[in-house]
Amino acid sequence: MKARESTRAVGRFFDAYAANFDAIYGHTKRRHALGRWIDRAFRQVMVRRFEETLRQTQDPAIRSVLDVGCGSGRYAVAFAQQKKEVVGIDIAAGMLEIARDSIASLHVASRVELVLGDYLAVRFDRTFDAACLMGFFDYVEDPVPVLKKLTAEVTGAFYASFPKSKGFLARQRRVRYRLRGCPLWLYAKRDVEDALIASGFAGLYEIRDFGRDWYAVVQMQGNLKR
Repeated sequence: MKARESTRAVGRFFDAYAANFDAIYGHTKRRHALGRWIDRAFRQVMVRRFEETLRQTQDPAIRSVLDVGCGSGRYAVAFAQQKKEVVGIDIAAGMLEIARDSIASLHVASRVELVLGDYLAVRFDRTFDAACLMGFFDYVEDPVPVLKKLTAEVTGAFYASFPKSKGFLARQRRVRYRLRGCPLWLYAKRDVEDALIASGFAGLYEIRDFGRDWYAVVQMQGNLKR
């Protein structure tokens, strides 16, 4: 599948999925038993990476955040509540509608700008202190162009998740996404390391094992925050 066709397929998937997206955050009454178990398993790692990212961005030196693949806006809202200036970008209009509702209801609209589009096709005329790419590389065939683009747009650090290629959840995701016609890419730790090194981040990254995901922290200046 060509890159442009792949991007459109991902967008269609998330536009259709948007209405039920919050199921993985605990709103699971309408789900069957296996679906509820999968939601809980996903939720554990999603909560862990959410909390860790907010721990990282509480640094007062971080005043602006680029949220790539912002989806329903949970990170964007949280960054705004930290008093950060946030730009979120996503290819799914349905997800951005959910994000707009959340941003408006929590009164943080003055701090958040949402952009509909493919990250690689959008050019920003500014830089950001940090970037967040959670649940994004699952849908990117080649992460290197994205990672290299970040070097021109992020001056401090970025935080990214990469779904593991091994385990039961990886196997069921492959089947589920294939049935829904959505491209999905999974990673061994070596794949993540190779992508980061090829993008110019040798010696600047740390990769943590979050169970279902690899969680990468990259500091442009090489000072990894623990």
